[in-house]
Amino acid sequence: MTNVLIQPCASAVARRNWRKTVDQMIPFSESPYVSALTTSELDRLAKLHDHGSAMFWGRTSFHDKTMSSVQTGDVVLFTWKKHIRKIGTVGASFRNKEFGDLLWGESDNSESFPNVFSLLEVADAELPYSVLWNVPGISHGDTFRQGRVITDLRLTDDILEAIGVRTPEGEVLEKKIRQAVDESLQSNVELRLERVLKERTEYQAPARAVQVDRAEARLVHEYDEVHPEINFVRVSSSAGVTDLQTSGHEEAELIEAKGDNTRRRVREAVAQLLQYAPENEDDLDRLTALFPAQPSGADIRYLHRLGIDCVYRTGPRLFEREAAPDSHRQYMRRIWNNKIGG
Repeated sequence: MTNVLIQPCASAVARRNWRKTVDQMIPFSESPYVSALTTSELDRLAKLHDHGSAMFWGRTSFHDKTMSSVQTGDVVLFTWKKHIRKIGTVGASFRNKEFGDLLWGESDNSESFPNVFSLLEVADAELPYSVLWNVPGISHGDTFRQGRVITDLRLTDDILEAIGVRTPEGEVLEKKIRQAVDESLQSNVELRLERVLKERTEYQAPARAVQVDRAEARLVHEYDEVHPEINFVRVSSSAGVTDLQTSGHEEAELIEAKGDNTRRRVREAVAQLLQYAPENEDDLDRLTALFPAQPSGADIRYLHRLGIDCVYRTGPRLFEREAAPDSHRQYMRRIWNNKIGG
């Protein structure tokens, strides 16, 4: 499984360390660094970074216990000024005080960073903390001052979905499920996915950088910002985590956002809205699909037939709503709010 590290970088020391070992590559295979590494550490680094150099980050001994769970492929959120500024992928993680002091030591009595990990890649993010605060399980207003290593499978999934990160682990899991389905159909035997899903908790992610798609998260944030009069929340249920939902507003609205306006995304939005709605604790008055641009006329008509509004971005901080006919929406509300089997 993929863990999530939240790493604040606002202090003067953190900014100095960033300039030293993230803004520039460290030639770990050369002197003086190579002599501070064990054979095992050097081998692991060389396999992941075949050019003999890498970016590095370090954490103090305060984090010894939590860093023991960090592994290749984990996702690091580097934060400062209440934003996720960068998203990195963990390469090799190990504890080596001598190597850490070579990287970040300033004097004999300077702070030490013995928990070291290399970075496969660091991508720009520029996402506000509210993207994290809206994830069920994360406290609103949390500044993550001490940093965090999140190992809860459901919480890490929800965080990664909220910030638009697709991991190699997710790709491999999808491939294994497709293979299991294919083998079941070819062999005419019962499909059993329990083993595939159980193996996920012990799965080591491939040594590849994660893919970051910030479009959807930024769209949700902008729409939230232009409606300060509405208190939007994210709600978790057995169906998943909603993008936006009104809380304490006179009209209960559920919104599903997509990163583009293609027909595939329109269909995905419909499927998710129709799954989330009956699982919701509240009766809903309106379902809305949110897009970064206007979908085709045929796709908007498809949404309207199901009583779903279409909202799309027309410019910076500008959105247009094409509401479904009220008769369609009122008819569909009985289906959205049908809690049979719940």
